[in-house]
Amino acid sequence: MQKASKPICLLFCLWEDLRCLNANLLSNHTSIMVVVKTAAPSEAIASTNSELHMVSGQVIRYVAPVPLDSENNNDHQHVVMLAQEKRLLFGDINDELDKWIGVSEMCQAIDHLVEIDMETDLFKGKNVLEVGFTSGLPSVYAMEHGAKNATIYSSNATLLDAYAKPTMRRNNIRNNVEFVTGEIEDLKTMLTNTKYDIILAPELVNTKSEYFEEIHDMLETVLSDNGMIFFSGRTHYNTCDGNMQSMLDIIKSKNRFDAIDRSPMLQNHTAPRKIFQLMRKIF
Repeated sequence: MQKASKPICLLFCLWEDLRCLNANLLSNHTSIMVVVKTAAPSEAIASTNSELHMVSGQVIRYVAPVPLDSENNNDHQHVVMLAQEKRLLFGDINDELDKWIGVSEMCQAIDHLVEIDMETDLFKGKNVLEVGFTSGLPSVYAMEHGAKNATIYSSNATLLDAYAKPTMRRNNIRNNVEFVTGEIEDLKTMLTNTKYDIILAPELVNTKSEYFEEIHDMLETVLSDNGMIFFSGRTHYNTCDGNMQSMLDIIKSKNRFDAIDRSPMLQNHTAPRKIFQLMRKIF
């Protein structure tokens, strides 16, 4: 009998991994709110220490359920990520892994802005807020590029303890970082005395679209007069009805922000992830 080819073996392993992972997620599913009200990763998923390599050469050390740096992934991981990308149209994808990939793409986008577009003073002396799918990686980048301080928000203290806090420690960032937990309804009150110059929000639209107006108003409240927001999300999801265009429609209807597309130029994904920069309109 002829031996199965390597791609077939890898795809079989992929199927088994996804089947086991889906069963694990179903048995451990809990509800949380992280500005985008969504499901927390299963606590049974082990953390791993790894490094994210930027195009500019900068390296961010982090703690996450899976490695995010494609340069260091083995063949099996490449097949997993490719299959997840292609199955977005059919809903067969691990949503949590895709959010972590979104964090990686957000970091690469702001690195491009700083290093390639030469916005070298983007974070210098700035007060930074990280919301959305919070991991700590965008805050590490901001702090290492001169941010004055960073606030990382999540309604789930377990996620902060498991990923964001260890990520900050791995990068020797122990001062001028605040971790905030609480419900989104209380976030404006909790942050009422602080205005943020830059808000970093990976996967902000990966939630129900009915929350978009609430999210928009919260961001407008805590953003400084000359501040900027960077947020990301796919053109559509199968796990929720939120999508990038729906959020942009809310932004347009509110008429408080100008939006600039900061997405990578070439994307061949079935549901590409878009990254936008928001700035207050000048009336």
